[in-house]
Amino acid sequence: MSIIHARIRIAPDGTITGSAPGATPGEHEAAIILQAPACSPASQDEAIAAVRAIQEAVARLPVLDERPADEIIGYDENGLFG
Repeated sequence: MSIIHARIRIAPDGTITGSAPGATPGEHEAAIILQAPACSPASQDEAIAAVRAIQEAVARLPVLDERPADEIIGYDENGLFG
């Protein structure tokens, strides 16, 4: 196993493009772990506050359908679409 640092772009259709300097040319099996860019504590606090505000707003929305989520989606007793 080798660790190769690369810069990639993932398109909406899932296509991956990018470069991996030093990697052997060809097709490779790979597991990709995306590393989020580091952000400052202040921006982390802002992001957390924004997420909490969204959670609170969603919690205040009225329930429009009392059925369980699986029933709304259409799963049967085997977990398949019925």
